[in-house]
This record gives sequence, structure tokens and C-alpha cells, in this order.
Amino acid sequence: MSTLVATMRDMSLSTASKAVLRPNYGTSGRQFPCWVNAFEVTPSNITCYHYDVKILPDKPTTPPRLNRQIWAHLDENMNVFEGVPVAYDGRAMAYSPSKLPADEGTWKILLPEDDGGTSTKSKPRMFEITIRFTRTIDLSKLGVFVRGGASDGTIPDASEIQSATQALNVLIQHGPVLMYPSRAAAFFLSPENKQHATIAKGLEMWRGFYTSLRTGPGKLFVNIDIASQPMYQSGDLPAVVLAFLRAQSRGISFASLSASKIPARAYVEVDRFIRNVKITLKAKGPEGIEPVRKIKSLEKTSASDTRFKIEEKDYTEHYGIALQRPDFPCVRVSKVAVWPLELCDVQPGQKYSKKLDPDQTAEAIKFTTVGPKDRVPLLKYGLGRIQPDNTQISPTNKASALEKWGVKINKEPMVVTARELQPPTINYKMRPVQPREGVWDMRGNHFHQAATIQSWLVFVFDSDRFFPVEQAQDSIMGLVSACQSVGLNITNQRPAIHYVPRGCDIPGFILSKGAELVQKEGRPPQMLICYLPRKPCDEYALIKRFGDVEKGVATQCLFINKAKRGNNQYYGNIALKMNVKLRGINSILDVGGLGPIAEKPTMVIGCDVTHPSPGSMAPSIAALVGSMDSTCTLYGTSIRVQSAHLETIAQFEEMVIELIKQFEAKLKTRPLQVGAIRCAIEKLGGGYAPTVTYVVCGKRHHMSFFPKNDADADRKNFNVKSGTTIDTDITSPLQFDWYTQSHASLLGTGRSAHYTVLVDDAKYSADVLQQLVFNLAQLILKRDDDDSSTAISSHSGASEEKLRQQHLKEYVNRLKSIHSNHSEALFFL
Repeated sequence: MSTLVATMRDMSLSTASKAVLRPNYGTSGRQFPCWVNAFEVTPSNITCYHYDVKILPDKPTTPPRLNRQIWAHLDENMNVFEGVPVAYDGRAMAYSPSKLPADEGTWKILLPEDDGGTSTKSKPRMFEITIRFTRTIDLSKLGVFVRGGASDGTIPDASEIQSATQALNVLIQHGPVLMYPSRAAAFFLSPENKQHATIAKGLEMWRGFYTSLRTGPGKLFVNIDIASQPMYQSGDLPAVVLAFLRAQSRGISFASLSASKIPARAYVEVDRFIRNVKITLKAKGPEGIEPVRKIKSLEKTSASDTRFKIEEKDYTEHYGIALQRPDFPCVRVSKVAVWPLELCDVQPGQKYSKKLDPDQTAEAIKFTTVGPKDRVPLLKYGLGRIQPDNTQISPTNKASALEKWGVKINKEPMVVTARELQPPTINYKMRPVQPREGVWDMRGNHFHQAATIQSWLVFVFDSDRFFPVEQAQDSIMGLVSACQSVGLNITNQRPAIHYVPRGCDIPGFILSKGAELVQKEGRPPQMLICYLPRKPCDEYALIKRFGDVEKGVATQCLFINKAKRGNNQYYGNIALKMNVKLRGINSILDVGGLGPIAEKPTMVIGCDVTHPSPGSMAPSIAALVGSMDSTCTLYGTSIRVQSAHLETIAQFEEMVIELIKQFEAKLKTRPLQVGAIRCAIEKLGGGYAPTVTYVVCGKRHHMSFFPKNDADADRKNFNVKSGTTIDTDITSPLQFDWYTQSHASLLGTGRSAHYTVLVDDAKYSADVLQQLVFNLAQLILKRDDDDSSTAISSHSGASEEKLRQQHLKEYVNRLKSIHSNHSEALFFL
């Protein structure tokens, strides 16, 4: 591998200018074998042919699902390719392992309806598809690239590698996405146990597989990960509607589906839920097939009150079916056609694209959670759908397309060498602790620097009928006990509990109670404890604005449902957050664990962008935090509003300058090492030139790791242990990157962080930087997401872009500077 690294240094790939070349491979830590969800690929050495594909009409744009139906008709029904396994991406590109009979051609296609019948629409499904040859792609370049170059020292160009990788990705995904419902690079299979897969409100979860061809040091591999997708429940439409309504009232039965008994509001909600869902009429038409249509709307009249006219014959006479529930409503499938609800079946495999509610999300997590020991068999099963063996090849697929292309995927997952890094020593007030497998016991120990709460207020944003004062007092006592056990001293252990009147002026009410406290105790409150009724909650934003911007008082929100069943662990996690909000320090790393940070003034910067929910007109929020002390425990904050879904931090330079100035004001010196952009540093002037190390942390990847031997696994759930680090075999052949499991995994299979170094003026070795990043991750300041911001949404207006800009301007005006009291407090936790 050292030869490969040396070779890569001389490469001219464009990515080399965007990331740091790997200085060396890490060696520290205990080594052990580890499975990864990657399967080695034997690449083909053929030259494939790239074709552009254009399908008309293209306005509105035809979705990939429809494009693939057109492609399948062209291939299977018209036999245009004469058996050549051409792979199509569902949009505009196709790849062939050999030259097609014609470099260019145009075909007109009359696509049958989804039920296989002849189109009865005024506009039949007529399409025109044009295929045009563009270039050849030498797939053997991939093998040359991962081996570090050809025998004469030449290295393939970046565009060649990208084109070859893209062609093989389309090939690998082509077969499954033609056969099964898909989303981007994932395909989904119908659940074998429908009852187990069912979630609330008429939905079911389908498990599937994500695939992506990747290049690694010395090899190619396909990354296969388990994916999931909510679908509309298939089968009897009345049962689906009933499941949707039962989410609001468990007592609803089929008798409640009578058109006269469905409340007006429920009609509207059901109509929105089933609109555009494909259904099959359980009755054969004149062509001897059961018609398939999309639901246009839910009718408010029952079948008995609806006049069906079909060739001037009575509906029952025409189909020979007597309705069992004529009191059920009907669904409209066209301007003239209405079908009785009881005769409709929902077609399987229809994706539900809206956001799941909290109940649905909780049920979906139960279905999608897969432990490490169960994951490998599932991945092999998914590979069998991508690369079928002789027993799985169907009559219509007499040989696997991969086989015809000369591509072979190993049936066993790759085994790589992982390393378990030594955890750092964590210093508390009473004694230091050594984490074991990512966890440690704080019993009998105190925060390194515990705050003192002399005055505080408690507010309940719900009725005392749902959260009686006795339960509130019990919760406060549990919180006080947890705080005292870790050294956070609370003088007044039985504060007054105030129930906030519904519809009142919340800031005004809090101010009035604060004034009463000042008059009684002679000091304002240091902390506001707020019990909220639900997630999301409108009051949350008002509370945070009041505390963080207007008055500079710490706020801690608890949700009543959690507080009612709160235990020591729950309140202990709350105590972690309360202490740092009051400028306390929970724990610090031992000097040895800080590595190069302890050697000279250093600022560690973290940044992220939070985006609004799909469909929301709210903008995105960019935030930076920067360490303000030598132990990386106190942090300054800079926050900005920017255009929605913009990943780049638009005002990054001025935010970095803001943090550096804050660092200088506190420590009387500028940091000599900064993880930021040089442009911001240059604007500070005065010859200031610190070293910059810039590391990107990614969690939205698809790599998973499972210990091959139980002795190397976490004893609770057989995940890899905290500190597991991998920087060989599955990492970039060129860039300085690695994977580290920072903490113990609690549920399912753990997802490690993927680190990529973009800038490294300090020239850290792999061991030094990997250990430092792992150590810093042990400074846990909170564990549960008990506070969650409320998603703000709005309806669309005349111009979506104009409305977005209007919202951006409004949010910029609303986002004021954080109160000076919070300059170094982690108020945002």
C-alpha cells in the first residue's frame, strides 16, 4: 500500500487540489478483522459504448419510472437491441457492452396502460425515443487506477475514471430498478410479513438495498446497504382507509366507513391521503382485464346514492357483482368514471413521499432496525437480486447482464483490518475515568466545574389536568436529585411551578414571574425550566428567543411525556445540558489526550447547516462554534440565516473572523492553529498566518462495519467497539480519509463517522490526527435530543422563489445577535 500512496502523490486528478493526499496509513491501536458491507468486484476489461437517450414529450418531464417502462417496451417488445444487455439510467444515458446495430435511431412507442389494456384516454400514451452514440469508455482504466497506474507509469485521467464508474453503476442498478420500485440508487422488495411491516395511517415499510460502485486502494467494490421506503398499504382500499382513520380513533370499525358517518374533516384528510394512488377495480372489463386507474378524489356520496352508467346497463348487471357495502363512499378515477370503494385494491409498490409523523417514524424505526449479526445475511440476499445465480435467472433473463458484460461480484463481503484506538482519560472533579467500549460510569463523580443555581423558575405549558402539580413536583425532585449527584448545586430545591395560561402573552407572563422572583429573592432567575406538551411545539421558539436573544437567561425544555416516565438516566442527561448552559464544564480531556492542541493556542471550529423541511419556505440556518480555551470545552458561537438548502456557508469568512476576535478578547492572543478558511484569516491582517487543518465529518454515507469475531464486538449488541478505525481497503486510493466509530451504538448497526482532510498545514500523521479527532469526540455535552427546534412551514404563494426571498429577508431581520450572557455558554444544546 505504501507504493500506491507514493504513486498517488504524482497524480493529476482534480480531486487532488480539493483534498490532502494521504501521508501514511495509521498503525496505532489493536488490530482485528472486520466485515464491511462491501463486495469486491472483478472489473471488466471491455470497451463499452455510451449513448444519449431523449424521450419526447419531455414537458412535463417524464419520471424515471415511466422512462424505464418505455425502455423495457423498446427492448422486450420491439427487440431493438437484439439481445444486447444495454443498461439505462432512467433519464438520459445508456451503456452497451458492444456497438449497437445503429449508432442513431428514433422509435415511436404506444405504451399500453398499466393494466395492460388499450388506452381509452383522449390522449394515448404515445412517446418518441431517440438514441444517439456519443463515445466509447474503456472499463479497464478502473483496474489501472486502483493498482496505482500502468506499467509505464501513466495514470488514467479523472474523467475516464468517473465515466467508467458511472457506466458500471448504471449496469449494477439496471436490472433491479426495472423489476422493483426504486428511489435513486436503491430498490425495494415487497415485505414477506405484511403485518410486521405495517405502520400507522395506512402505510407499510418496504426494505430494500442501496448500491454504489466505489474505488479503493488496490481494488474495486460495490457498497451494498440496507434501505427502507414507506409505501401505501397494498390490497383492499377500505382497509387502507380504515387504517388511516384509526390513527385518530382506535374504536373505528368498517361500519364507520359509511359515507354518512365519516366526519367532514376526515373526508378532507382521507381525500388528500389517497389522491393519485393507483388502484385496481376488482371486476373485469370488456377486454377481460381488471382496469387500473389513479384516484382523482374521494366522493362524499355512497355507492347506493351514486348513479353508475356503463353502456346504459346497471353497474351490477354489467360486472355481475352485487355490492356488499353500498353505504361505502366511491372514488372518482376520471371525469366520468366513479368506482365503489369496496371494489378497489391499492396496487403494491407505491411510494409515500411525505414526511412521516412521530408515531409513524417510531414504528418505522422498529422495522428498519437491523443488528450487525442479521445484516450480513440480508446483504447477501440483496446481492442475489443484483447478481442472480443460475437458479434465480428467469426465462426472460436467460443470463445475467453483469455476466454478459464480464463483471463479477464476489458473493462474500470484504474483510478488512480495523484498529481499536485507545480511549483518552476523561477528567472530572473527583477522579479521572477511562471510557470502556465508549461508555463510562459517573456514579460517585462530579462535573469538572459544576455551576450553582441559586434561583430558577419552572413553567408548565399545559393544563394541570394532563400534568398535575404532583407529577410536576416529582419531576423537579428527580431533576434536582440528578443534578446534585453530579455536583450541580441547587439552592432552592422546591421552586414554584407556574402553569402558563392558554393563549397568553408568553414573554410577558415569564417576565411577570421573574419580577416576582426578584422582589422575593433579590435576584433574577438563572434558569427557566419549561415543560412542553408535545413535539413540535409553537411555544418552543418563543421560549428560546426570549432566553437566548432578549434576556440572556438559560432555558431548558422538557417534554411532558418523557418527564412523566423520567428516570435517573433521563434527568442525568438533562443535567449535562443544564451545566454547560450555565458556563459549567462537565469534563475535560487529560492533557495527553489533547495532543498538538495543548502545544500552542488552538481554535477547534465546528460548523453545520440546518435545512428546513421539504415544502417549507423557511431558509437554512448556518452555525459555527469555536473553542475558547485550551481544553476545547468552552465555545463561542456565530449564527447566520441563508438561502434554503444552500450547503455552502454563505458568510463563512465573517463568521470565522467573529470567532477569532472573540478568542483574542478572552485569551489575549490569536490562535496559531485554526480549522477555517485562509481568506478569513487574511482579512484580519497584521501578518497573522496560523496553520490551518480542515477536516470534514460525514455521517450520511452507506458503509457499515461488523466484527468478524464476537470477542472483538460490543458485548451488548455485537457492534464494533468505540474507537474502531479503518483507513485501508475501503477508503479513497488518493485522499487522506478514514472511518471512526466514536461512541457505543445503542440500536441496530452503528454508523461510523467518515472523516476527509481537505487542508492540513500542520502536516499531521494519520495516527496523530485520527487519535485527536477520536479524543475530541469523547467530550460529550449531551446525549438525548430532548430539545428539538420547531420546523416552520408556510403555504406557497404566486411565486415560490419570490416567497422564499421574502421569508429569507424576514428571518434575517428576526435573527438577532445572541445575548452577551451566552457568549461562551452552550445555550443551543
